[in-house]
Amino acid sequence: MKKAVTGFLLGSLLMAGGAALAAEPADATMEKDAVKETAAKVSQQAVPAEKRKGTMVFVPLDTRPVCKDYTVKTMQAAGWDIVAPPDEMLSSLSHSGDPDKLLDWLEENAKEAVAVVASADSLIYGGLVDSRTHHTDLTVLQSRVERLLSLKKGGAGPDIYMFITIMRSPKRSAAPVEPVYYEQWGPQLFRQGALQDKSELGKLSRKEEKELKALNHEIPRNVIADYYGRRKINMQTTELLLHGIETGVFTNLLIGRDDTSPLSQAHREALHLGSLVNELPKSKIRFFAGADQLGLVLLTQAANRLMFTTPLVYTEYAAGKGGETVPTYEDNTIANSARQHIYASGAFPVRKAKNADFVLAVNTPYNGKTLEASDAKNNGAADKYTKAFARKVQSYLDDGKKVIVADSKYGNGADNALVKELFRRGIAYKLAAYGGWNTSGNSLGFALAQGMESTYFTGNAGRDFLNVRYLDDWAYQANARMDVYKNVIWPNHMPNSGFTPEQQAVAEKAIKESIVKTAEPIMGDAALEYDFKLPWSRMFEVQPVKKKN
Repeated sequence: MKKAVTGFLLGSLLMAGGAALAAEPADATMEKDAVKETAAKVSQQAVPAEKRKGTMVFVPLDTRPVCKDYTVKTMQAAGWDIVAPPDEMLSSLSHSGDPDKLLDWLEENAKEAVAVVASADSLIYGGLVDSRTHHTDLTVLQSRVERLLSLKKGGAGPDIYMFITIMRSPKRSAAPVEPVYYEQWGPQLFRQGALQDKSELGKLSRKEEKELKALNHEIPRNVIADYYGRRKINMQTTELLLHGIETGVFTNLLIGRDDTSPLSQAHREALHLGSLVNELPKSKIRFFAGADQLGLVLLTQAANRLMFTTPLVYTEYAAGKGGETVPTYEDNTIANSARQHIYASGAFPVRKAKNADFVLAVNTPYNGKTLEASDAKNNGAADKYTKAFARKVQSYLDDGKKVIVADSKYGNGADNALVKELFRRGIAYKLAAYGGWNTSGNSLGFALAQGMESTYFTGNAGRDFLNVRYLDDWAYQANARMDVYKNVIWPNHMPNSGFTPEQQAVAEKAIKESIVKTAEPIMGDAALEYDFKLPWSRMFEVQPVKKKN
């Protein structure tokens, strides 16, 4: 009985606000009192607040901490019980995911959940890396999609939120996260895709036409057949998944564009898929850059719907190009990404800060060009623009606003100057959330969702999550990682990934020393409260683990 009542009330809320979400006009704005009044009317009929939270089933992209552990802990800290599959079923450092076992597990565990949030990449291919390297026949993939489309037979069961990615187009990469040939032919494949994309847009020059013809002859036919064959199969599979929205099986679907560029094969495929997505209701499907943040974004949407809340979010950008910045690894502006992430998390963008429940403060480069965090220009010296941005953040906090900082000035790590300014001003721990760890979309989406959930955190949870982000995004990604490369990895001829146990122990010891050296003068004793692990035996990501008292 309780499930039926909850479903009826949720439907009422969606009917009340659905038209505004679907229309999404360019000058969209909503008065705070009106939104809260609508939510209050529905909430009065809902079950008591202390009984609203329940169990959500979550199938992550893989076992990387940001995809699984950090996401699960965030939702648990906000009061939700999260049930996730055992690690042996999920894609990890040592093995591929098992989509058929995951589907069995999901069908069994979804029965008693209030919501399901799941990675279609895991359930169809085995995981994110598996989606780029599989050799699975299309008929097998289609049968797995059919199982997903049958999760709500007869319309019964929990709301289902699904996310999937378009296969990425990196300029450079290598096995095991790409096919073996990518190390040799990756740059040429990227360029070929970019030129094909440009050709379809009608912008290819004669010189570029000759270059494309040369690449078509230079790249081995078996490489082209494998690479583009897999991409075609993945696109056909994703198109089938869209039926989940058409039939009402899925409450929401997110399609992430993982590691792309304004001109690339991924962008080319996104344009095709976008034409199909545009025929579906915008309130039920979102389409933007990023992959690793999608799980937490959808869990937050599910939580907001179940709690009958629609947070209002105002976005503030740093001076200069601001929201018109097109970040590295992405193919659209940060302003578009922010807007789509806000909707995807179950919130609503507003044009005036005074009406907002949250301020999303996005740190962008003045000239609109996102360098790597390891670049020499990320030297920690705060210019007038960084100081002005930090002052703006502080002013919002002084006004009583909950502020979320998305640090998108650099790729793959934080802005040293901004982090130091936040600590110097004494506001680093007053933020609802902070993110600056990977691509702009990854950082923005994860911080936005975690910031919304911070309203429900108790005890030291909020501070602990901020410590993890500062130690990871700033101390490690922007500083210690390159320091350890230069002083340990390269001099000892160690690999970037695939460490032996002995090599990993050496790397982790050096990482801890470097992080403490960077962070302790700024963060104090907090830097000493953690050990640091390489969860996938590679230098790309670190996991701060709080020591037990």
